Amino acid sequence: MDNPIRHPNLNGKLILVAEDELAIAVDYYFELKRTGAKAVGFSATNEAALYYLADHEVDGAIVDYMLREGTGDALIHYLHEHNIPFVVVSGFIFDMRRRVLAPQILEKPVAGTDVLRALSQAIDAPCLEASP
Repeated sequence: MDNPIRHPNLNGKLILVAEDELAIAVDYYFELKRTGAKAVGFSATNEAALYYLADHEVDGAIVDYMLREGTGDALIHYLHEHNIPFVVVSGFIFDMRRRVLAPQILEKPVAGTDVLRALSQAIDAPCLEASP
């Protein structure tokens, strides 16, 4: 079982959770809390996530690619532009790896611990440059 020692770089971090499925968002909340991170800005849409980011700083993000109003492309673009580490999670990854510039794309269903492991790696990795 993972513990806070496994992901020490998440301790104290503020993590945006963009997920339209409440049960999954709650799972991320508890997994993040267990590592010492704080889940913030729960958003089910690009608009809500971008609105939150306009007034709040975050250290990383977990992004469901298929949000309530469509793809998370606008949010992903914002995260790239602002060098915010993130991971993308989706049940629809067919062909995504060629179209979506993300440090890691994880396929649902995926355990919250695996999402945090990927986020921890993204935080430790150098930021990707935004595509033109």
